[in-house]
Amino acid sequence: MMTNGVAISVNTAQRLYWFGRYVQRAETMLKELVKSYDNVIDRDLDDGRKLYAKLGVKIEYKNALDFLKQGVYGTQGGSIESIIGWARENAIEIRHLLDERGFATLNKIHNQIVSGRDHVVSPTRLEEIIDEFALILGIFSSELGRPKAYNFIRLGQQIERFDLILRLYEGIDLVNAELEGMNVIARRLNRYYQPLRVTTSDLSKVLASVNNVVNKVIQDTSCPLELTQTQAQ
Repeated sequence: MMTNGVAISVNTAQRLYWFGRYVQRAETMLKELVKSYDNVIDRDLDDGRKLYAKLGVKIEYKNALDFLKQGVYGTQGGSIESIIGWARENAIEIRHLLDERGFATLNKIHNQIVSGRDHVVSPTRLEEIIDEFALILGIFSSELGRPKAYNFIRLGQQIERFDLILRLYEGIDLVNAELEGMNVIARRLNRYYQPLRVTTSDLSKVLASVNNVVNKVIQDTSCPLELTQTQAQ
């Protein structure tokens, strides 16, 4: 695919997309972690377990601070440390296409998370990291002066928001804006893309359809974009 005169391989497009998904996942899960922490303290010790159960993940903790520690560093699937690490791995591969401020901010967050493994996890610090992720998302959501490659990042953000909102709150009506935004961005990337419509109340089928959108955009044989032949992982 050609974006501002630069050829982008299928692999690079996938990396941009997953970078967008992981950054959005980190911000969303950090917010959910802090919100659930407040509930664990004041209302329901099991609130954190209920949160992760919605994602198909089992988490164990002794108290509210331990819940934060397990959410950030635990061995369960999808710890904050893991998500940020995955975002950074993709960012390294596509660094030449990324805004330097965004990359530097992500790298700083990653290093601070890794170095803080042996310390108590503070909710105040997590709120600061949420603000830093908001900065990253803001940088990569802007269309001003950005190459079209950024649309793959934005597609990842929209799909991740749709996915997590549906899993956490189970309301189709809550993701209409994300669905519309996803369709608009996908159409920009592939003019032959047919907008996805939700025609079932089966959440697993809806999630499967939404998570397949990127494949329709990138791998559809009718795709007009000039992708190179590098294979996606």
